[in-house]
Amino acid sequence: MEYQLENKVEYIISIFEAGEISFLGNALEGVKAPDAAEILSRLPHDIRAALFNTLEPDYASEVLTLTDEGVTRDILEGLEVGEIVPLINRMASDDAADVLNLLPNTLLHEVLRHISREDYRDLSELLKFDEESAGGLMARELLTVKDGIKIADVISLIRKEAENIEHIQNIFVIDGQGVLLGKIPVISLLIADPQSRVDEVMTRDIVTVTADTDQEEVAGIFAKYDLYSLPVLDEKGKLVGRITVDDIIDVIEEEVNEDITMMAGTGDEEFWERSPLRLSRARLPWLLTGLLGGIASAIVMNHFQGSLESILALVFFVPVITAMGGNVGIQSSAIVVRELAVGGTSAVQTSGKLFRELKVSLLNGLVLGAVLLLAVSLWRRDLRLGMLLGMCLFIIIIWATLMGAFVPLMLKKMKIDPALATGPFITTFNDILGILIYLGIATLFLDWLGKGYNPG
Repeated sequence: MEYQLENKVEYIISIFEAGEISFLGNALEGVKAPDAAEILSRLPHDIRAALFNTLEPDYASEVLTLTDEGVTRDILEGLEVGEIVPLINRMASDDAADVLNLLPNTLLHEVLRHISREDYRDLSELLKFDEESAGGLMARELLTVKDGIKIADVISLIRKEAENIEHIQNIFVIDGQGVLLGKIPVISLLIADPQSRVDEVMTRDIVTVTADTDQEEVAGIFAKYDLYSLPVLDEKGKLVGRITVDDIIDVIEEEVNEDITMMAGTGDEEFWERSPLRLSRARLPWLLTGLLGGIASAIVMNHFQGSLESILALVFFVPVITAMGGNVGIQSSAIVVRELAVGGTSAVQTSGKLFRELKVSLLNGLVLGAVLLLAVSLWRRDLRLGMLLGMCLFIIIIWATLMGAFVPLMLKKMKIDPALATGPFITTFNDILGILIYLGIATLFLDWLGKGYNPG
């Protein structure tokens, strides 16, 4: 499949460069929409725009909902209001809201003025919610029935609305005020008595979320209860929309990308940003953090200049100490961040995570400290230096592991994204404290170390 997509990309580029623009309209004939979205993402800006403009509106709207955010922005930049409106009219409300959120405010209001009254009402409601909340994920299209009607009438309603609503897994039962009472899985309609009433068949114990629930929590609920769709309620218990599992897959991918970029000290927007100035502005704060941390480390080392001059071999192992502290800190924080993304933060869970990481750090510290002791003793032929370095590494690994676990937990309690902890903050902080611990201990034992010191 990858080979076929790459061949298609090369074919489209060759057509464009040959000036055969009229043939672009047939380039994606028979190509499924997800593959077309992938092809568009691999094309240069000018070719992408020319190709998209040849697509039929129904196909183009589907493809646009499947492209990455940066590609969608790029395509929208080349479209006029009269070209965007037909695409929005063909999308499900949640997809349409996602696309509209990428438009500048002036263009957004202009598009909203030209869509149908019904779509305007739904989209205006969705655009009020945070993009990373359940309200921002939900679609307004769903199948509802009033309590008391017969199963046969529900089946007739499904036949009537099936083409207008995608992914109908459940029929939601509401009362006269729109309050959710229960749900009926579509499969249950096949075995229920057509003359029975929906309130006799429906499931009343259902999982719901409110519109302001964070998308990470929504994803955790989907995973925990193995759901295909999830009803969204307002503060009064009224049904306002539903979230389907395909949206949650997108959320998981988005959160993974976000965490990876934060671990690198960048931002998720860097995938789509083309301006070198903006990219530089996004990265500089993190790089400055690292630079200031390096300066702080140099100041710490300068404070222990006397110790370093007395026993020069101490300098050789500074990179070992800082590297190991940073590595174990990143490992510990990455594990905790991952668990926080799918779990809770109760006092019992928090203390359990910290206690577990403490046990891990003790085991790792003992093994790595022993290895360093042995290596230094054999290389430098100095058992005392080996013992000192092994002890320092043991203490630093315990400290770095606990810090790597504690900082994400602390940030989570402060309602700050814990993925921030796995970037330069942890490594810089551990570098400074690692050097301080290392040279502080070495200075305390300087006289003892000097008596047995062998310069090799």
